[in-house]
Amino acid sequence: MKVYEAIARGLSDLGCTELFGVLGDGCVYVIDSFRRDCNGHYVAAVHEGGAVLMAQGWARVAGKVGVAAVTHGPGLTNTITALVEGVKAGTSMVLLVGDTPVIDREHAQNVNQPGLVAETGAGFEMLRGPETVAEDLARAFYRAHCEHRPIVFNMPVEFQWQEVEYQKPYLRLPETRSAIASSKDMDDAIGIIASSHLPVVIAGRGVNDPEAEAAVLRFARRIEAPVATSARGKGLFNDDPFHLGISGTVAHEVALDVIGRSDCLIAFGASLNKYTSGERGLTRGKRIIQINPLASELGRWTPVTVGLVGDPGLTADAMVKWLDEAEIPGSGARSDHLLEELKTYHKNAQKKLVRSTPAGTVDLYEVAFALEEALSKDRVFVTGSGRFMFAFWNVISVPNPRSYVDGNGFSSIGLGEATAMGAARAAGDRPTLLVTGDGGFMLSGLSELATAVAEQLDLVVIVANDGSYGAEHIALTMHNMDPGISLLPSRDFARIAEAFGCNALTVTSSAELQAAMAAVATRDRKRPLVIDVKIDAASVYGGAAIARP
Repeated sequence: MKVYEAIARGLSDLGCTELFGVLGDGCVYVIDSFRRDCNGHYVAAVHEGGAVLMAQGWARVAGKVGVAAVTHGPGLTNTITALVEGVKAGTSMVLLVGDTPVIDREHAQNVNQPGLVAETGAGFEMLRGPETVAEDLARAFYRAHCEHRPIVFNMPVEFQWQEVEYQKPYLRLPETRSAIASSKDMDDAIGIIASSHLPVVIAGRGVNDPEAEAAVLRFARRIEAPVATSARGKGLFNDDPFHLGISGTVAHEVALDVIGRSDCLIAFGASLNKYTSGERGLTRGKRIIQINPLASELGRWTPVTVGLVGDPGLTADAMVKWLDEAEIPGSGARSDHLLEELKTYHKNAQKKLVRSTPAGTVDLYEVAFALEEALSKDRVFVTGSGRFMFAFWNVISVPNPRSYVDGNGFSSIGLGEATAMGAARAAGDRPTLLVTGDGGFMLSGLSELATAVAEQLDLVVIVANDGSYGAEHIALTMHNMDPGISLLPSRDFARIAEAFGCNALTVTSSAELQAAMAAVATRDRKRPLVIDVKIDAASVYGGAAIARP
């Protein structure tokens, strides 16, 4: 077969069922063979950056390596921001990129592709020749899985039409589950826990399966500690009455008080970056135990007292065993008083958080609480980047961490839209909710609506339309400067979305919000629903610097 056919067949044999891309002469033959010869599903994006983001959204929800394909030159340069997003978010994906002929130095699309990729932080894997297709492609997938970042697979066009005898790629991923049965670090960790009066357990997306979640919760209950999550650990511990919610810059008042007063933090599969640590305010002066399968992650963002290299679930169970053998009592931190505080907060949250806004607008928290009730709880939730995030992160629930995806690793607007479309492809029969801002929606969301319509995605898009670049509006206002330059022209996103083939509504009042929620419940699940929600720019609250989870 031809090399391009061998690449397509290799993708299929490596388990790739979804390929996102934009056609170009450096990748069109691979894409066509994948679709035609391998019965793979090809999602045609409008923009190359969108294709990469779709693959990342798919990977985050599916828990597998996502795959995209673009052409050489401008095809690759159009993916740069999306690749940086994947690096910063730690997303495993392979990007197939055509490359111009080596002999044609004057080719219009000839650029230094390895150099471009290196600057993004992504990995680079070269197709060395026709006879190494299987080995090189398998290595790209292996690296994407183990390095938790995008790997660019470079395909010189002069190879693609050469004949090759097909060899099936061989890929065996390493077993990463391990636990420390005994060590000085484990001794120190147990000693710290034994002397703690107010420990708090924080879990991140490294607690990535129900068994690990159950083990970490057993540990938390054994030491009588309340639990919290990082933003990307959202969905863990949903049914635990001592769940504090998200730790860090978006934490609610009870969580901030408890984590702030704690004397010990035990972090399972959480990076403890500056957002989870509340700009270090929640970790400073505390004894911290961090558990992660990768030694490189221990103390990477926040200095820790003890770091344990091990699987979160297995390590949690090992720690319970040690505590039981030493007959160490619980801390008592899961108190009746804390339980009552949490119940009172959740009972009064909606009344306390929702504010009145000028006529023709609605409050973001009002929107968030309405969506929480209107949409099926078994859903995928995606956010772009913007100050609207603060109202939705603590209100919209998900069943597990893989059901929450943010396009916010690079703190760039305009990345959530395409990410949500890839997530929706992986969601199966579940609906996908995207919350984005008007600036980000204009930047890239509108063009990719065509993709969402073509793919018949069950996608509900909430455009938080405050007619401004929100963070800049806050920054100018905080410095007593005129925020006028941050304001955007009035746009009717509902009518624009309808022109793309979506169902669409505009919300300017509480009554219209309730009508929109009824439309959510009765929506056509094969047609995206876009809801343009008018927000007052001066009434939105949130940090001037957009927080990244």
